[in-house]
Amino acid sequence: MKHLSKFKWLVVAGLFLASLNASSVRAFSLIGPFEPWMTVTNGFTPAIDIGGPMPIGQGYRWNMPVLTYGFDQSFLDYFGSNGVAAVASAVNLLNALPPASQIVPGNYPNNTLFYNYEAQALGLADLKSTTLFLLLEHLGLASPDRYAFNLRSFSITNGAVDAVVVQSNYDPITGQPSTSVNGNLLAYDATYFVSGGVANAALYIFPADPYGPFDSAVADGLQSVGVGAYYNGLTADDAGGLRYLYATNNVHFEFQLPGIQLVGTGSLVNGALRPGVDKITFAPQPVDPVSGAFLSATNQFVDTFYTNNTAIQQLLSRVTTQPDFLFSAANLVTTTAWFDRTSTTNWMNNAAANGQPSAAGPGVISSPVKFVFNKFGPVWESGNSISEDAPTQANPISWGTFDGSTNVSVPYPSASYQTNATPVCLSLMVDHQAVNYRWVINDTTNHNYWLLTSTNLNGSGLGSWRPLFVIPVNGNVSSYINITPTSTRRFYQLVPAPF
Repeated sequence: MKHLSKFKWLVVAGLFLASLNASSVRAFSLIGPFEPWMTVTNGFTPAIDIGGPMPIGQGYRWNMPVLTYGFDQSFLDYFGSNGVAAVASAVNLLNALPPASQIVPGNYPNNTLFYNYEAQALGLADLKSTTLFLLLEHLGLASPDRYAFNLRSFSITNGAVDAVVVQSNYDPITGQPSTSVNGNLLAYDATYFVSGGVANAALYIFPADPYGPFDSAVADGLQSVGVGAYYNGLTADDAGGLRYLYATNNVHFEFQLPGIQLVGTGSLVNGALRPGVDKITFAPQPVDPVSGAFLSATNQFVDTFYTNNTAIQQLLSRVTTQPDFLFSAANLVTTTAWFDRTSTTNWMNNAAANGQPSAAGPGVISSPVKFVFNKFGPVWESGNSISEDAPTQANPISWGTFDGSTNVSVPYPSASYQTNATPVCLSLMVDHQAVNYRWVINDTTNHNYWLLTSTNLNGSGLGSWRPLFVIPVNGNVSSYINITPTSTRRFYQLVPAPF
């Protein structure tokens, strides 16, 4: 890795002073579809993130006040009724918020992230907290920690990064750029590496005070929620971001999403200047009690828009036959991923209608949205001094529900979960990129399996094959990550274990 030049540290010092003089201690970040400059070489991760940071005034939001949610059969089978209750708890936290125009960020704490050490010892990741983060992301909030500073472009001069850096954090009261998250001042350094002859750079963002406390927002959940960690509510910066996006004084020209109809006579006014809807409510999508199929739901709402500086209202109706937010469970191909979710590619960019056709936004978030939770299983690793012939098992991770009370942690999968299809994923890191291979074991004999390896195919029977580890056939994905392959060639196969 190479580091930032001394000159750039002087730029950081200037940012410190600007932030302190402005007395800005809070910040939120907005999310929207990736812009062309948000590339892997500039430190962005399209394979992990659903979008990039948006400038102030160019954020994305929903322009309907009622959104529905529901669960598919894979979620119900894997998580059961406890998992449904965990998701409902996250939803209820958002439903309990006051209208955005009445939100006072100072009424919310700077820190809501805590640890349950029993759950940490058990390797549990909190389903409720992860759901809360995912919902905030699809309400239009990005990570204020990660996007306080962003690498717009760079060049390498004498082994140092010469970077063009932009800020994407904004104070929820003034709307001005901010370098503080929940009262914590941030700084950055820049690094780069060369892969395949191409220079890749990134910003390393860290607290300016290395010895002080650091309070992350729930919107930072992608990097702050770990094993044993849980949120007990929104932070001041999360509340401030929702206040900015959905308050009635935030007016943009917006189009209604498809399927919206006018109630009564007259013509639907589609494109118009609209304020924020002020209050978002999540409602369960109705389900047939016998078949479990989703039923249609009709929601009516009052739409406010402006014509000649005059507020006008129309009564609109929306029929949903599927949830806006669908919760699911699956064996994800990416071995270390906790979840997958719908990207921002179908979000509606209204920049041209707002007189700035080349801008990133503002825009409207679209449905459907799908959240897929990984069916965690055991992970083995080799490389970095760990032999390819003797991988070690990483600390196990599984989903759970827990909080700060004395209640016993609830682990997943549900006790009733039964399946014989067990995926096995092999990831080989080649030139900083993962090459993934995948098998599925379908075995009704309740056998465990061996993953075998060999550097040649000589010999009869097992011959030169060496067992690496035992794979339990229980429906959870088992993963092997070879971080630094050193063999010129290597073979793998799965066989039933003799026990």
